[in-house]
This record gives sequence, C-alpha cells and structure tokens, in this order.
Amino acid sequence: MDLNLALNSASFCADETKCSMLDHLFKSFSSFQAANQEIKKISALKTFFNSDEEFNDLKKIISGIDNGFTHKYERQWGDFQTPRQLANQICHYLRDQGVSPQIIVEPTCGTGNFIFASLDSFPNSKLIYGVEIQKYYEWALKRDLLVEASSGQKSKVEIDIHNDDIFTHEFPKEVFKSENILIIGNPPWVTNAELGSLQAINLPKKSNIKSLKGMDALTGKSNFDLGEFVLLRILDIFSNCRGTLAMLCKNIVIKNIIENLPKTEYKVSNIRALEIDAQKNFGAAVNASLLVMNLGSSNSDFTCQVSSLDNPDKIKTTFGWVGNKFVSNVEDYKTNSDLDGISPMEWRQGVKHDCSKIMELDAKEDSCINGKGEIVDVESEWTYWLLKSSDIRSFKATPRKKVIITQNKIGEDTSKLQQAAPNLWRYLSDNAEYLDKRKSSIYRNKPKFSIFGIGEYSFKQYKVATSGMYKKPNFSLVSPIENRPMMLDDTCYFIGFNSYSDALFTASILNMPKVLNFLASIVFEDAKRPYTKDTLMRIDLGKAANETPFSNLKAFWDEIGYVLEKPVTESDFEAYKKRFHALRSFS
Repeated sequence: MDLNLALNSASFCADETKCSMLDHLFKSFSSFQAANQEIKKISALKTFFNSDEEFNDLKKIISGIDNGFTHKYERQWGDFQTPRQLANQICHYLRDQGVSPQIIVEPTCGTGNFIFASLDSFPNSKLIYGVEIQKYYEWALKRDLLVEASSGQKSKVEIDIHNDDIFTHEFPKEVFKSENILIIGNPPWVTNAELGSLQAINLPKKSNIKSLKGMDALTGKSNFDLGEFVLLRILDIFSNCRGTLAMLCKNIVIKNIIENLPKTEYKVSNIRALEIDAQKNFGAAVNASLLVMNLGSSNSDFTCQVSSLDNPDKIKTTFGWVGNKFVSNVEDYKTNSDLDGISPMEWRQGVKHDCSKIMELDAKEDSCINGKGEIVDVESEWTYWLLKSSDIRSFKATPRKKVIITQNKIGEDTSKLQQAAPNLWRYLSDNAEYLDKRKSSIYRNKPKFSIFGIGEYSFKQYKVATSGMYKKPNFSLVSPIENRPMMLDDTCYFIGFNSYSDALFTASILNMPKVLNFLASIVFEDAKRPYTKDTLMRIDLGKAANETPFSNLKAFWDEIGYVLEKPVTESDFEAYKKRFHALRSFS
C-alpha cells in the first residue's frame, strides 16, 4: 500500500488516537527499511526505525499488545516538557532577533515542541538534529512528526532524531560544518542530589566540576543541576561554532554558568536572560529564564542582561563580572564597589547537627521539650540558648529554643560525657537511632554524637549574626544570657566578639544603607541561600566604618528604638576604627 494514500485516507484522518492511525499505517509494511523509505518521502524524518526489532516492537505497542508506550519515569529525568505555546514564543523571539540557522540542534528534545516550533519559525533550515535519552519520547516525537505530515505539507527541513545520552553522544561532522547553528531546548531541572535520592539512571559521570575543596566539596556547594551539566557539555562541544544558544533553565543555573565563564575558553558573547513564568508554564515554583548567547565569538565582557520574554527590550538589570568581582547588579555595584574587599574578621556558620528532633529543645517555662514531645532533663552546662534564622529579623535577637552542644571543637572525643554529663549521655544513647541515621558524610568516622560548626569562636560572649536564607539581610546583635553565649544554627552566619561595644558598632555599621546597598549589588536573591560566608567576607568593614559618622549610629539606634545595654561614646567608636587601620584582631 502506498504510504501517501494511507496518510490521506479517510480512515487514517478520522478522529482516532494517533497510535490507532499508526497501527493502520504500519500494517502495510513488512520491514523497517521499507517503512523508513516511505516515511522519509512524506515527513523528512531521516530515520524512523533503526531495526526490525524496533519496528515490530512499536507495532505491538500501538496495536495494544504491549503497553511499553507508557511513560513511567519522568520524575527521575527532571521532566518539565516545554508547552508548545512557550516554544513558539521563544522561536518567534529568536527569529525577530535575526537568528536564521542552517542547522538546529535540540540536545534533550523530549516530546519535540521546540522541534515543531523551529519548523514553523525557521522553515529554510537544512537540518534539525535531536537527541533524547528516553525511548518513549523518541517514538512519541517521531509519531507526532509523521501524523503532522499527514496534511500533505512535507517539510523541507530534514529531521534526524537519536535515542541517546547527551553526555556521551557523538555528533556527526556535518553538524559542525554549519555556517549558522542554533542550539535550542530545555535541559532537565533537577539536581544530582535529587537524582541520587530517586535512584535515577541518567546521572552523568561523577566529577567535582567546580574544583571544590574540603568541606565545600562535602556539603551543599558540590550539588549542581543536571541542566547545568548539560549546558556545560553543550558549550564544550559547540562554543566554537558560529551561531546561537537558547536554552530554558533555572536562574541559579544561568548565574553559575556566567560565574564560571572566566575559567573557561568558551567563545560566547551578547549573553541575555529572559525571564519566564515557570509556575504558569511548568507548574514549578522556581525562577527560570531563557538563556541566550552568541556562539563562536570571543568576548571578555562576561555579563548578562536580564529582561523578560514578554518584554525583551526592557532591560531590568545586568549581572556578571566587573573586573575580577562577580556581582548581581553591575550599575549598583559600581556605586558601592569601594566596600568590596576582605573582612578583617572571619564570618562563621552556626552549629550543624542534622537532628533537630533530639538536639533542639523548646524552652517552655522551666522545662525543655524535644521534637518527640518529651521533657528533657540533662546537665545545663551542655545546653545553650539557640538562635535560628527566624529569630534574627530584628536588631536585638531573642531566642526561643535551646541546643545541646556535645563538643567544644570539631572532632573532640565525646566519650567524656559518660562521666561529665551522665544524664546527657543517657539521653543521647537512648536516642542514638536518630543520630546514627544522619546521612551527611561529615559525620562518617567521627566521634559518637558529633556536631559541626563548633569551635572557640562559638563561645564568644557577643556576636553579630545574619540569616543566610532571607532575601533582605538584617544584622542582629547577639548578647549573652546569664553570662553564657548564645549559639546560632547552621542557617546563620556570625562574627564573635569579647566586648559589647565592638559587637554593637559592627552590627550597626552593617545595617547602614551603604552596606545594605553594596550587599544587594552582589547577592542573588533567588538563590536558595542568598547570603553565604563568601559573600559576607567581601564586606570591608574598615572602609564601612570610616564612612559612617557616629551621629549616624545614634540616629539608627533612635530610629529602631534600641536602648544601649552599656553606654558608648564617640571616642569608643574612634578607637574601634583605629583597630581596623592597625589590622589587628578584635579583643
């Protein structure tokens, strides 16, 4: 039976499912070669079947003998298929920008909506080359391309779809010979940690792609998005080709890509991020954009202009590199860049225990209650008032909880607690099942009931603290209670002091508008943890102090209604500033 007749027959074009139509069609052929030959004539698909086995399998599936067409594993692939409307909008934007590719590459093509949109916007292209790791999507895409061709309007663009892993796929030489290439698509929106928890099979080869060392490599900084890895793979392969890259991804991925550019030899320029409504388009509560950049052109300006896809000509901000500094707002940074230096004091992260149910206690009247609802009676020497992020939103921090501190420094032997604090040892031993389940590798081969983020600095009487989690920073003054220092949890960062005046002046200076404006120019508010030690260590407190008159501090205290715990004078403030000039530590 002639394939064109089959496609245009009344029975094929009737209101049936796509699989039913293909079932009717494929009964006409006895081999995959015959089917491929006829399919190419009407659909421009270079290859539909790769073997007789595949041909026979698909016939079984679409005839209902086998349900192998069922999509089962989308979560492990970070699967957010791009709506056709959004794909069309993106391709129309690129076309309006003068993009006219000879070859289009979709490295994770999924159901193919970018391919269909590309056929509409770039009908003069020579080749669309797609790669998709899921067999389901490969067949669904080929099926839909074939069904769309049933209208009799054969595309002039050859379409070549490959069921393969983008991390190992070898592109043919013809792809690289293009005078103008477009790399377009929507790589997975899932992290390697999420993939590991889902026991997914599409993880790229493990590697420390950011060359992290020590604790950074063991904790959150070593986590990355699979989409980021895909983008780096694509840039490795295609950055020397002349053309355009346009990929949907989370904003944090775009930020990481731009931050990493000076360390690479990627030939990219004219970098743009066009924000989209991820909730509307994908039902995902994340911040995401279309990353667009020119390929094949050298560039030393590693900045990215931010606008929206709905209004691409209105630039909201520009982020990226200013000299050797990475910033979130180039223009605002230039106004406050004099504060960008190195903090003379080291910012520390709070206590990490990963077992709040046992280690954190609600202080209610004269009792301490753990996360199991049990009253806990342990030696008071080993419990401290605890501040969490939600407790440090005002200038004067007030705690609600207490925390058990089992060590004075990381790695300290905890067996001494058996004699020094028998009640605590018994309590921890009774709840060892919770502590032993802590998954982080930092606890591996460490003393029983170990904690982290603990050291001499933790026991300073006074502290200045801020949360790493909130979009807008607030720096709180932390004073001791009953002559015992307060602790911070690991969502917080702090500097420790032995004197009230030094802590007071530091906290007040950090809340001055110039410091807050400087932080706003270097911090990415949509990051999971906007404020980090690296960020805070960039604040040159010496310069900030020199630019702050004592009268401004007094005005700040009056504005917030803060009553000094101890009197301080302008002379005290001048002495405070001199210690910066001498580059001496605070005492």
